[in-house]
Amino acid sequence: MAQIERNQAQNRHSRVQARPRKATVVHDGSAFQLAADLRAYGFEVAEGPLLSSWTTHDDPGSLAILATRPGATRSERLREWTHHLCWKGATLLAVGAAVGPVAEFFGAPRTTPSQQRVSGRLANIGSVGQGLVTGLPAQFRLALPAGDRFPTSELSSEFGATAWSQDGELIAASHVFRPVHLLHAGALESEELRPVVLKNLLRLLREKGGRAF
Repeated sequence: MAQIERNQAQNRHSRVQARPRKATVVHDGSAFQLAADLRAYGFEVAEGPLLSSWTTHDDPGSLAILATRPGATRSERLREWTHHLCWKGATLLAVGAAVGPVAEFFGAPRTTPSQQRVSGRLANIGSVGQGLVTGLPAQFRLALPAGDRFPTSELSSEFGATAWSQDGELIAASHVFRPVHLLHAGALESEELRPVVLKNLLRLLREKGGRAF
């Protein structure tokens, strides 16, 4: 009898593990490759610039990604998504221009994007080798595309920066106790960094409920 119960429990666990994980990628054309990568990892992905269904984010095992290009930060639709996702159980990754609204939700001062865009450049990056950048060296080089800058110094105490440029631009950060992460667009555009970041994100989702610390 005990053996039968153990087998039934294992079968239930297997069915739970076999269920496709869900991910929603809200983007403006800047995250097609990321969506494809997630599908390759077995995720059921919904993607688009304006998605109306929020039901998948009630599941703590789901993943939500906001990836936007410069100029999208003041969209009210983006702010609605940000506020909704930050209160749900899903793991949230904000990329590029979406970093600002998510950081502001957690106490960063509201900033107005500069009319003068910063040119793309090759930058020296410092890393603590935790969270999304686990396994990366303490110092490395990264091509940063032109876009809105978010200074590491503007983060509230609710976030811990895990990677930054030599001149203080935020590259990666994670919330100290929520499954919320911030990432510079350059990290996803890098063929070397994107697989590392994605594997770390999935590891955190699998082992720590999406949290980094």
